[in-house]
Amino acid sequence: MKITNPLTRITGTGRTRGVFGRMSVVGCAFVFASVFGSSIFVLSSRATASETAPDELLDCLIEPWVVSDVGSPIQGVIKKLLVDRGEQVEKGQPVAQLESNVESADVALAEIRSDTQFELGARDAELKLALLEQARVGDLYKQKMVTAQQRDEANARVKIARAAQAQAKVNLSIQQLELNRAQHQFARRILTSPLDGVVVATSAFAGEFVYDNPVMTIAALDPLRVEVMLPARLFGTIVEGDVAELFPELGGSTLEATVDVVDALLDSRSGTFGVRLKLSNPDYKIPAGQRCQIAFEPKIAAAHAEDTASAEKQ
Repeated sequence: MKITNPLTRITGTGRTRGVFGRMSVVGCAFVFASVFGSSIFVLSSRATASETAPDELLDCLIEPWVVSDVGSPIQGVIKKLLVDRGEQVEKGQPVAQLESNVESADVALAEIRSDTQFELGARDAELKLALLEQARVGDLYKQKMVTAQQRDEANARVKIARAAQAQAKVNLSIQQLELNRAQHQFARRILTSPLDGVVVATSAFAGEFVYDNPVMTIAALDPLRVEVMLPARLFGTIVEGDVAELFPELGGSTLEATVDVVDALLDSRSGTFGVRLKLSNPDYKIPAGQRCQIAFEPKIAAAHAEDTASAEKQ
């Protein structure tokens, strides 16, 4: 008995071929529609993403512009602190004073010596007397009433008086210099603020001995310094003078900072480079030490879009 494969028989008929032909056309159309539709979806989604992509936000840190540890140029014992933590100070304002009784006495003594004109007055009087005597002796010598030796002695006394007068003037100048030195020595016992800012910490108190240890810490809070590390792909897109938007960690309104320094070298280990920005803070309302996020628009967004496009092409 001959057994025939039913599939072979069905396939061999024209009706069957028509059914399978229609199925093939439908399948191809479905596959084409699926591929074309997915391509359209991908293109449309890319266009939408590029149109609605937000600016790239990077982490940053708001810090004081300068933090200075105020110390003493000489060793000594603190007599008193003139400011306390949290107080605002100006550049050159006294903030602490060391024991300075000896230096104060030296200043008083130097002032008396520098104001003394007695020596110079005496030398001036001696010179005038020597000149008068020289003139009288000269007249007498012309009349042959005195010897040449007496005339020479009168002339010598004038030269000696003039030298004494010059020495008195030099001594007076030296006394003025000694007064200036005493005043500078006394001024070194008074510690002053090197900048405009706020006292953030006191490290020593009255009665303590100081030499190379800081007495207090002062921070300059206007302007503030913003530090941010940017990826290497953005190198060359940020220049000095660019304006960026800041979003502080503690909230509040959006701030604007100006690029002050752009590092000229990349960090090969992290693949980043540093940027420093200047943030105005005239009222000290922006607290330093907080984290923030920053956006350099539109340069970073453009660079990010170019990187995304190149990555998609690859």
